[in-house]
Amino acid sequence: MMRIKSLSRIAAVLAVVLLVALPTFAARGTADFTRFVALGDSYGAGVESGSLNVNHQPFSWPAIIARQAGAPDFQQPLVSFPGIGAELQIVDILSFPPNIQPAPGGGQPINSSLPRPFNNLSIPGAQVGDLTTLTGKEPVTSTASAFAQFILRGRGTEVQQAVAQNPTFIALWIGGNDVLGGALAGTPKTLTSVDSFRTAYTKMLDQLIAGAPNAGIIVGNLPTVSIPILSTVPALLINPVTQQPVLLPNGAPIQLLGDPGDGNPVSLPLGTTVLLPCAAQISTGVGIPAFLKADPRFASLPNIGKPLPDACTLTPAETAQIVQRTNDFNQIISDAAGSRNIPVADIKGLFDRFAVGVHVGPFAFNSSFITGGLFSLDGLHLTDIGYTLFANQYLRTINSSFGTHIPLASIATLMANNGAFFPEQHLTSGNVFIDGMQYAISEEAAKLMLQFARVPEVKHRAIAH
Repeated sequence: MMRIKSLSRIAAVLAVVLLVALPTFAARGTADFTRFVALGDSYGAGVESGSLNVNHQPFSWPAIIARQAGAPDFQQPLVSFPGIGAELQIVDILSFPPNIQPAPGGGQPINSSLPRPFNNLSIPGAQVGDLTTLTGKEPVTSTASAFAQFILRGRGTEVQQAVAQNPTFIALWIGGNDVLGGALAGTPKTLTSVDSFRTAYTKMLDQLIAGAPNAGIIVGNLPTVSIPILSTVPALLINPVTQQPVLLPNGAPIQLLGDPGDGNPVSLPLGTTVLLPCAAQISTGVGIPAFLKADPRFASLPNIGKPLPDACTLTPAETAQIVQRTNDFNQIISDAAGSRNIPVADIKGLFDRFAVGVHVGPFAFNSSFITGGLFSLDGLHLTDIGYTLFANQYLRTINSSFGTHIPLASIATLMANNGAFFPEQHLTSGNVFIDGMQYAISEEAAKLMLQFARVPEVKHRAIAH
């Protein structure tokens, strides 16, 4: 009896070991990275600080996965520094606040003569529908069509070029611009519709499966609007000296003025945020109520009394609509991938953790603008460290779904490459960065912040005014 009980316990332990070792998801295909291709948008391309350039493209999340998984040949459409969209930099200052400007000059494609499709086919500015329609032959009418000319080079769509490589593994992340186009226009009216997103997403997956039926595939879901470009600047009047809200005699903060779209200025509701590229407008007095013209702290500002354009603000109601649409898209991604045995990396969960702060060894990071270390100077795209954590989220899902043991990427080598995000090394004024402080953003820098997401042209002009 004792022997039988011992054998039973051993069998139970072995069963647990087998359960841990086996994949937890019945994923289609295998995690074979012999011919690895990636599809997506500016995140997949490795855009950072308003620029696509060779200094950061090796840290795109697909490139990191390729290195960690040992892909033998992973080609990307490299661009010389300072990139297409000159990289934003914090100017070394003797004064305060920090001044963000684009680097001088412009970059050029380096390896556009590659005689085959690139492994990383990600197109900055792309929406879901572009992956099955855009080829690089189209006239330049958007950010995506401009980048497609030297990335896709007229050889077919992202999906067609992916399957033409007979891929053994496919990773994709797409849909961010279907949300950001509306968010960065300051209105949910321009969000991709739920039906259009569903049709485009399922069409994309079905074409990939039909063209590469034996390939392993992984996708990712979408974060909500807690990114610095949308959440850094509150619609409150801030004292430029103390960086604290200016209070009325009753102790209430002063809400900025905004134009809701009908030409009649109103005090913006509590909880409204101002898009980061519009911070420069506030520094000239836009949004500051007219009764403060007599206040010596603001009297010299020329535009006091003028409201912030509707394209510059997101009210709580607008934010709620954008979050709901993102949740709708995530349900579509979950349903479409699940029904096709494709695992989904939880990028929403990752960004939620970014918002509250994450620790990697002794280092702490969060989603604060500049000081957090995860988002670059455009407030939209990640830093090299952020992209590494993004890639690791994919790798965790690959390992759990396919039963692999691909090592996660380390951030240790990135400390010297994270640029302005250890800013005390780059400033000579002796001042320190404060979360929520104001920044001096040039008009050129503000335009670069919006360059890689689809924003309706009329709204773009309003933001960059």
